[in-house]
Amino acid sequence: MIVPENKMKTIILFVSFVLTNTLFAADSLQTTVSKATVFLSGAQVFRESQSFPIKKGVNEVVITDVSAYLNQDQIQATAKGNFLILDIQYQTEYIPPSSAVPAIVPKKIQNEISWLNDTILFIGFEKERISEKLRNLSEEKRMVTQSQLIKSGGISDTLPEFREIVGFYRSKLDEINELIHLWKKKQHLITVRDKKFRDRLNELNDYANNTGQPAKAAVNRNHIIVTTFADTETNGRIEVNYLVPNAGWIPAYDLRANSISDPMTVTYKAKVFQSSGEDWNNVEITLSTFNQNTFSTKPIAGIWRLDYTVNKVNLQPQYYSQNFTSNVELSNFKKELEKNKDENVVFEEKSFIPLQSFADINQNISNIEFNVKLPYTIPSTGQQKLMVILHEEIEAKFEHYLLPRKNTNAFLIAKLGDWESLNLLAGQANIYFKQTIVGNTYVNPPALKDTLELTIGKDDGIVTSRKKVNEEDDKVAFGKRTVKTYTFEIEVKNLNRESVEITLEDLIPITDNEEITIKLEDGDGATFDKKTGRLTWNLSLNPGAKTKVNFSYSIEHDKEKPIS
Repeated sequence: MIVPENKMKTIILFVSFVLTNTLFAADSLQTTVSKATVFLSGAQVFRESQSFPIKKGVNEVVITDVSAYLNQDQIQATAKGNFLILDIQYQTEYIPPSSAVPAIVPKKIQNEISWLNDTILFIGFEKERISEKLRNLSEEKRMVTQSQLIKSGGISDTLPEFREIVGFYRSKLDEINELIHLWKKKQHLITVRDKKFRDRLNELNDYANNTGQPAKAAVNRNHIIVTTFADTETNGRIEVNYLVPNAGWIPAYDLRANSISDPMTVTYKAKVFQSSGEDWNNVEITLSTFNQNTFSTKPIAGIWRLDYTVNKVNLQPQYYSQNFTSNVELSNFKKELEKNKDENVVFEEKSFIPLQSFADINQNISNIEFNVKLPYTIPSTGQQKLMVILHEEIEAKFEHYLLPRKNTNAFLIAKLGDWESLNLLAGQANIYFKQTIVGNTYVNPPALKDTLELTIGKDDGIVTSRKKVNEEDDKVAFGKRTVKTYTFEIEVKNLNRESVEITLEDLIPITDNEEITIKLEDGDGATFDKKTGRLTWNLSLNPGAKTKVNFSYSIEHDKEKPIS
């Protein structure tokens, strides 16, 4: 059965009228978002009403204009007063479009639209004529300037004849240029007229196209209907809360060091976002690490079976750069070391946030909550709102690291401990040294040990060189085997005006082949790890001092078989 269009509109309007009048037979109750608990994924929104009169018996009140994305199965309401809440329902109200514009375009507007269309058409003809005129004049000017007569003038003609030719060309070019100028002015004026008429035509067409259209488009409003019961007439308030999925927060950190003698400052931040369809204006924010999407069901122990496994361990060490920074040079590092020799550098209040807590921390069995002390406004745009949670100092030990076989630069390393007290989550961290960002890293507390190492940057005040000083080749008597001995020298010099602690590393090869024998002949006091072949020296250099370390190793193998 096909329903005519006009009859279908009548049915829709009737249904919406019935729903609207049924919905608003109850009293409407205005509420505002007072606070929100933001989880890592999702949020719990709390709405609160002002005190209002509650009638005796069973009644309904409508909390209007709530989020369209809320979880309808997890709406909660709390009665603040001498009454009970019997039921909670979620309903959507359809607001039909309204039409306030006349359905017929006035005759005067229709006539002006017709006149403008005709005028723009003739203006187009005139613009085409002007363009043709300009093209013809340009071609005429080209023919005059490219004429062979003027090019050959003065070669075989007499001087009076040459002057006559030059005068002709000058007057002709002046005439052509004047005409070009005149027609360009006409082209500009008619272009201005054309734009003016087209703008007016577009304005009238917009009016005509929108005539008879709804002045306000159709919308959906979302409400919570609360059924109340009271023995007598009273006053009270209602609080409702519900979960919305499209919200959350992302932890982030700033790690700041003002000198190598001061502690590091950790700024714990949160990037909060929400697009729930309702703005949070000046609300209390609680940040929770609880995952409200987890399934709260008692786990089953099951059976744990144990068996033999074969573990293949690759003993060959894999070296990689641990420098997560942007390799920003610490250009005034030497000045910093010299400055720290005689005075302690403190944080400037104008450049750094004073050490304090911006949130109260509540640690439960399953999660941590940060009750932010300041109210925030977070619009429903999905854009991240940055807020500071904590700003604390943590002890740091600074030292230098050298791996000259890979990189001749010395890197300043900060070793931080006591991370557990900060209740950190996994997140990105910006690293600052003397108010300048020098890189970033990723903090992952579950993977951290007692100490976290951060690369601050390169120090040009530490100079190093590495070279091979000897290579000997000996043959084993009465056999096909050969022994090669390699000796290397590493020199390190401290150009800074401050004593430094340096961890110097190098390595010798290792092998799983029983036919190859590798032996450390001389480590020059280094700590040697046989499993990885790593050599480690802990050096302490005074200002301007330098030192050398030498190490050698031998490789014995079948001389008929090359090694690599």
